[in-house]
Amino acid sequence: MFKKLAGFQQDMFDLPMPARKVAALLLKDLVEGTFNGQALEVRTSTADLSDCYKVYFDPDPRADKPRYRLVYQETTEGSTGICIVGVAVGRREGLDAYFRASRNLGR
Repeated sequence: MFKKLAGFQQDMFDLPMPARKVAALLLKDLVEGTFNGQALEVRTSTADLSDCYKVYFDPDPRADKPRYRLVYQETTEGSTGICIVGVAVGRREGLDAYFRASRNLGR
């Protein structure tokens, strides 16, 4: 199951098309349980995102470091199991994805 926070759809639209396609494929893999991200930690430069996970990605396989981050949460939805909640997606540069996550979570 997949849900998204208010603001997540705009974050997706703000991505260039190649990155948007990769983010959509990552979400599919997360929902299907074939891929997992890394737990985020508390940082002083952003709000507390310790209840979230991150995935690094880049549409260019030749990139030295992935330029984008996808932030999501996992929740339990009754008897249906795990639900992936899209929190934010954005650039690595300037902690953009994490500031978007803070904003979308209202923190």
